[in-house]
Amino acid sequence: MNRLKTSLQAAAGVFAIIPGLAVLATNIGVPPNCSKVMFFATIESFGIFTLMLLHFNQNMFKSFSIKAINSLTIGSILVFAFTMFLYLYLFSEYVVEVAGSSPLFFPLWPRGELKQGLADIGSKANLIKEWGRDDVFHVIKSSSSSMLTRTTLFFLFLYQLIFVSLTFAFGLLALRVGEMKDNSLN
Repeated sequence: MNRLKTSLQAAAGVFAIIPGLAVLATNIGVPPNCSKVMFFATIESFGIFTLMLLHFNQNMFKSFSIKAINSLTIGSILVFAFTMFLYLYLFSEYVVEVAGSSPLFFPLWPRGELKQGLADIGSKANLIKEWGRDDVFHVIKSSSSSMLTRTTLFFLFLYQLIFVSLTFAFGLLALRVGEMKDNSLN
């Protein structure tokens, strides 16, 4: 029981700390022209906050039934799966690779000239071919800057939720295993 608790606590800690460090070191999953430091700090902060909430509320969670703990854990894993797939899908749709240059990050909700250009030309890739990468970049900045900020915030929310949901799931199971061990000693 003790090894299982230790393993689950370690997994919770890993999902609270390692993803942020990986982002900082490699920029993985961070959209172009977005701050990897912002993504790192957000992931780390929410991961540690989740562990602290679990720790400070462990007596409340220990009073939950096994069924409630299982439901919360399964729900958390489903949140992980949903946010992971949604993030990967959105990243592949709104971050467009450009041959010989850096990729472009498009807003979820284009406005003005960008919206019109996408409607006329039909796709992000074709818009880049037609107008050129730098012109599209400038149009995104001039006509859809606020929407790009909102898109960045939405991406950041999904990205941190991927790791927070895993941290919560493993941390909750570690609390439950610890309680089972404590009860077996009585």
